[in-house]
Amino acid sequence: MTDIYSYLDFIQYEGPRRPTRKALHELHIKHTRSIPFESLSPFTGMGVKLDIDSLLDKFINHRRGGYCYEHNLLFQRVLQDMGFTVTGLAARVRMNVPDDVATPRSHMLLLVEAEGERFIADTGFGGLTLTAPIRLVADTIQDTPHGPYRLLRRSEAFCLQTRTRNEWQDLYIFDLTQQHRQDYEVFNWYTSTHPTSIFVNNLIAARPTPTGRHTLHNSQYSFYHLDGTTERTQLSSVSEIKQVLEKEFRITTSGVPALDSRISAILAT
Repeated sequence: MTDIYSYLDFIQYEGPRRPTRKALHELHIKHTRSIPFESLSPFTGMGVKLDIDSLLDKFINHRRGGYCYEHNLLFQRVLQDMGFTVTGLAARVRMNVPDDVATPRSHMLLLVEAEGERFIADTGFGGLTLTAPIRLVADTIQDTPHGPYRLLRRSEAFCLQTRTRNEWQDLYIFDLTQQHRQDYEVFNWYTSTHPTSIFVNNLIAARPTPTGRHTLHNSQYSFYHLDGTTERTQLSSVSEIKQVLEKEFRITTSGVPALDSRISAILAT
């Protein structure tokens, strides 16, 4: 069984440990606020381990974050240990992708059953990740702490959208085909090592707060307020970027030996 107690203590969850809708909602919110999304490991050439012990050690003991497979595999195990029925799914990312460009199944999300309803849970989609689960219901706007989302039917699949700047934006497309750990190991290897992977080539971090979202893309730091305003800062040094990672994203950078040289490389481009 997962060391669920250390995880719940870390995210400061004190609610019921039963498979209820309320528990799912609270766990999802607290997970996304407590464990940042970040790409430091693939960006610096470190391996990305997906076993539960390694994930707990990375998130809790080393104060790091991770990307979708890391977040959602741990979240899946925690939910299962609490009695939820959880199915791992895979999606094709469509955000900022032209309609005529195909994309691989490279994103992990979860289908969760709670009190007779089915929900989509996703704690690892970067700066636009869900901060609360949404019902698996098409053509219905669903509010979350960080804005509205909706699911649209696309043939036999669903498209997740969010509304930004008063326009609906595609995030990813998925169906309900169950994925297994072996599938995610293959996806993870590709995403963390392929020379064209966005996570290999870019320093990315994101963390939601009660008032908005922190995001970092290479040297561009932004904070998106819930009222629609945005603050942007162009960072210009290794120390500045590491300070933002530590302070705003709560990421401990001392255990990432190649980080300084990789940041220097992106600043030089």
